[in-house]
Amino acid sequence: MVREAAQEEPAARDVLAQVHREEHPRLLATLVHRFGDLELAEDAAQEAMEAALRTWPERGVPQQPLAWLITTARRAALDRVRRDATYARRLAELHLQQDRPAAPQDPAAPADASLLAGQDMPDDRLAMLMSCCHPALAPADRIALMLRFVGALSTAEVAAALLVPVPTMAARLTRAKQRLRTHRIRLSVPEDPRERARRLPLVLTAISLVFTEGYAATSGEAPIRRELTGEAIRLARIVHRLVPSAAEPQGLLALLLLTEARSPAREDAEGVPIALEDQDRSRWDREALTEGLALVAEAAGREDAARFTVQAAIAAVHAETDRFEDTDWAQIGALYSLLLRHGEDPVVRMNRAIALGRRDGPEHGLALLEELADEPGLAGHHPYHVALALFLTEAGRPAQAAPAWERALDLASNSAERRFIERRRDATPDASGGILGR
Repeated sequence: MVREAAQEEPAARDVLAQVHREEHPRLLATLVHRFGDLELAEDAAQEAMEAALRTWPERGVPQQPLAWLITTARRAALDRVRRDATYARRLAELHLQQDRPAAPQDPAAPADASLLAGQDMPDDRLAMLMSCCHPALAPADRIALMLRFVGALSTAEVAAALLVPVPTMAARLTRAKQRLRTHRIRLSVPEDPRERARRLPLVLTAISLVFTEGYAATSGEAPIRRELTGEAIRLARIVHRLVPSAAEPQGLLALLLLTEARSPAREDAEGVPIALEDQDRSRWDREALTEGLALVAEAAGREDAARFTVQAAIAAVHAETDRFEDTDWAQIGALYSLLLRHGEDPVVRMNRAIALGRRDGPEHGLALLEELADEPGLAGHHPYHVALALFLTEAGRPAQAAPAWERALDLASNSAERRFIERRRDATPDASGGILGR
């Protein structure tokens, strides 16, 4: 069954673009689960997308676009396996002889019945996350793979999330895929609970970074990419369901919900971000806040509570404060100090400096920020330069703030973020706020 076959070509292309943007990770994970090879899955997914581009505009969009793509891609992969001697052994291992040869599927033809519900696809993605954390991979490569192939970030977006140059990231991804192939790493969730525990922190970190890219996009016109924030929250729910007794998956889910709850109040009518202190808190998502606060309260009582639970506790302080002026900066500063016990991180030190500057005054905040001036991870991090500029402005030194403003504008790749920075820069010299983000 298809949607209107007579629909115009642009409409079909728009649907395909949306499916690619929102469902490509699910398609890829399903193929990797089936065939056990990332490059084969990538090629088959691309063939399916090309087949859709050829057929959907003429014959109409299938009622189940993702199921159609999966069926077409699986056939394409099987055809390649049969043609390529490299995959001959894998063909026997996977018992795929019963599948049909590859052929572009007519949109009117039904997809595999088992795909129509799509219930197992989220678990495929979780298994892919766990596989990307295989011990054979370097830690940096694990996170890059997860962001690229499960988080659906482009290579440039992954590079921005990890604060490395794009060519470096492209080489890292190529190396990681080669290592997956060399070690014949299969898509699976480890059965050994100890191995699952070792991989879990890296999975949570990757999910957190996917959310961050969606919550404060590094490129494009829109400051928020809700398909990424929604994907990260969904993946966090899956991990929490998989290991419900662990604090950190629960803490991460709480953190994401408490942060996402602000989204309705984070943009003005022109799509420019609104600083935390200027947000209409009555517009925050109460349902997400209630769920997040309950989750962090439970996670904080667990013995294995660590950095994500602490970050959720920081978000909870903001969530429980009705007015920005009443924010408990002392508590937030103490929580950032606690967070540093779980690992040195220049961004955490920056946020701690901001909180203590709010508590003790801009000069104290400046002193702490200036201690971080030589941190490589902050040199290209525009929020650091915004914080520096705002504290200098609040301290009555707007002339000294000018270079920091310019540096922040140079580093902000998102156009809405640049407009946000320009508005803060052009505000009155005694303007406060904007430092803590959104």
